[in-house]
Amino acid sequence: MAGKDYYDILGVDKDASEDEIKKAYRKKAKKYHPDKNPDNPDEAREKFKEISEAYEVLADDKKRKRYDQYGKAGVEKDFGSGGFQWSDFSHRDDVEDIFSEFFGGRGRGGIEDIFSSFFGGRSSSRRGRRKKRRGKDLQITFEVDLEDIKEGTEKTIKINRNGRCDECGGGGSKSGGTKTCPKCEGRGEVKNVQRRGIQQLIQVQTCPKCQGSGEIVEDPCPKCNGSGLMEREETMTIKVPPGAENGSRLRVRGKGDAGKRGAPAGDLYVQLRIKPHEIFERRGSDLYMKLPIKMTTAALGDKVEVPTLEDMETLKIPPGTQSGETFRLSDEGLPKMNSNRIGDIIVEVKVKTPKNLTKKQKELLREFSRIEGDAKEKKSFFDKIRGN
Repeated sequence: MAGKDYYDILGVDKDASEDEIKKAYRKKAKKYHPDKNPDNPDEAREKFKEISEAYEVLADDKKRKRYDQYGKAGVEKDFGSGGFQWSDFSHRDDVEDIFSEFFGGRGRGGIEDIFSSFFGGRSSSRRGRRKKRRGKDLQITFEVDLEDIKEGTEKTIKINRNGRCDECGGGGSKSGGTKTCPKCEGRGEVKNVQRRGIQQLIQVQTCPKCQGSGEIVEDPCPKCNGSGLMEREETMTIKVPPGAENGSRLRVRGKGDAGKRGAPAGDLYVQLRIKPHEIFERRGSDLYMKLPIKMTTAALGDKVEVPTLEDMETLKIPPGTQSGETFRLSDEGLPKMNSNRIGDIIVEVKVKTPKNLTKKQKELLREFSRIEGDAKEKKSFFDKIRGN
């Protein structure tokens, strides 16, 4: 596989999320299963090994970081001198989940064949190996102002999450002792057999008693009832990026629920909601606003003060400006994510018709109307309609 880029192999971008990488691997694992390629199973097996090597690196934060910085030289020490081997693959549970979903059981094309072919037998790799399932991912919605995403900022949030029990340290046992789960006999899974005539359907599921660990605590911790977890409120800081879109999701690694019995924690996803602004309407990276101006300002022209997200700016209104005309304040909008571009503020002027005129104002307007009428007296009716 020399010369091939791991991102290209999985068909993902270099900034792909963990979920996107796993989805890509699932898709290609299904595509290159040997039973899906009966005409060339050997080539399919090699392709499966190739995408699994890429997944092994990109699904691991530390390996991925070294790969991004140094290329394949950065992960050579993780594999032997002969390169990636199936014994180096540390995501066997992911493969199990994938093929359970695709093929639903054992037999030809099922999980048993995959592990026998690639990993040298499933039972030997599963028995005696404690399966640690990471904690659940959490998602919250957090509101921010337009001003927050002008330059980007840090925000303090509070969440309720399951952390490790401070009594048992997350192990779930009062004394720290565990024993083999009697329901699954340490395999971490149970199978259900259904017979349909001469056929039988075998479904393999995670053991409900030990949740796949193969072990149960002997003396449950009285504080957490053996779960190893306690719900608590936690305060943390998140970084809101400049130009964040409404609905953007921020990932905070390891701040989801803690995993049971020492398993790694899940992640926290913060979905941003941009609060409506009293002046501006967001249109991509541009900000749109309506600015009321006086009739005399529109007719004679003037300079007016216009608000921005940070200060006030001066806008020149030319004489004869009509209601509905727009003007731009360049580079006063929002930054565009992953770009050096900054949007504008678009100002639409609305000419105000004066109300509750004084006697003097009325006289002046009548005089203006008379003068305007004299100047156009010789024009035809249709010319006046056309504004000529």
